[in-house]
Amino acid sequence: MDLTANHYAQLLGLQSPWKVTGVDLDVDALRVDIRVVYEGESGQCPECGKACKVYDQSAERIWRHLDTMQFGTYLHSKSPRIKCEQHGVKTMSLPWAAKHSGFTLLFEAFAIRVLQASRSTQAAGDLLGINWHQIQTIMERAVGRGLARREPDEIAWIGMDEKSFRSGHNYISVINDLENSRVLEVVEGREGEAASELITGSLDLKQREMVCGVCIDMSAPYITAIREHFPHADIIHDKFHISQHLGNAVDKTRRIEHAKLQKQGDESLTKTKYLWLKGMEHLSDEALCRIRMLGRCELEVSKAWYLKELFKHFWSRRDRDYAERYFEYWEREVAISGVEEMKKVARMLRKHLDNILTYFDCYITNAFSEGINSKIQAIKANARGFRNFKNYRTRILFFCGKLTLAP
Repeated sequence: MDLTANHYAQLLGLQSPWKVTGVDLDVDALRVDIRVVYEGESGQCPECGKACKVYDQSAERIWRHLDTMQFGTYLHSKSPRIKCEQHGVKTMSLPWAAKHSGFTLLFEAFAIRVLQASRSTQAAGDLLGINWHQIQTIMERAVGRGLARREPDEIAWIGMDEKSFRSGHNYISVINDLENSRVLEVVEGREGEAASELITGSLDLKQREMVCGVCIDMSAPYITAIREHFPHADIIHDKFHISQHLGNAVDKTRRIEHAKLQKQGDESLTKTKYLWLKGMEHLSDEALCRIRMLGRCELEVSKAWYLKELFKHFWSRRDRDYAERYFEYWEREVAISGVEEMKKVARMLRKHLDNILTYFDCYITNAFSEGINSKIQAIKANARGFRNFKNYRTRILFFCGKLTLAP
């Protein structure tokens, strides 16, 4: 038994005055229990690091460790408490586990790697033999460590975006480091306070002064917060969101027109939703032929689709002056078309034109943010939704924050 105890002490990296006093094997339960005691008379205060006399020992606790072969392995020990003149009675730090953790540091490090490699947290839990709450606790501690270790590096280009949280009008706001492709922070909501909290909670004053540009949708709360907290940053309205607004205008035009035609017994636009949402370059020959055929009918939706496609040339040259002239041409085409939903988008783009044209000075987009949105959607789908924002934030930062997570 002495050889076995010594063997496990070496595997755990334990040194005197910590000592393995026993190893119990239960073959039927596929379980190994290791008993550890502290034999020293003094220890370090976890607050100040001073050597203090051992006061007493807390009740015995159990920690899950890495499996031994196919056997689940558990550590049993009483945590020694010291009496510090400055801080009073404190529980000593343990060499194998973090404070309040039910797992050893080695098990947590392994669990983090399994979580990062698994298809879902449920699959990781099944492999590790732990439940949802234990997984969430490991992830929360990992994210806490990662955020504490994050250096206040200079960040030049920022992306801010919103994402749905729960059904209804529940949203989160996400701020991204576009150059390093990582999520910096997540807050609940998308209004003024949320936007300010997102910025101040992720970047210190010096970092905020170094930001050159922020890419966003045409969100008034975001614009206000950026002007308040990023004194030297340009605002760039994201080209992907502009395309989204144009696509939504086409779809709304189709829905309104389809309803009118159906009342007249005309089913021309039946099952054409996704036809109009695609760009010309993504249409099959058959689909393109159908769009041209519908275009001969002088339908509002065909005009809207044409205007959406026409706007793509706005981005075709890296020339701000050309883009500004082209917008004026496109704006006239919209006015001539008389398509009401497109006229609304044109007015919105005219209002924000200066910040749209800033793209030609910076050439940044929220493409990474759009990719992150897809990853966040996958996280939400794998978890079958979140009712708790704290858990949602933890998952996003765990998988998308590029944090140093291991203990």
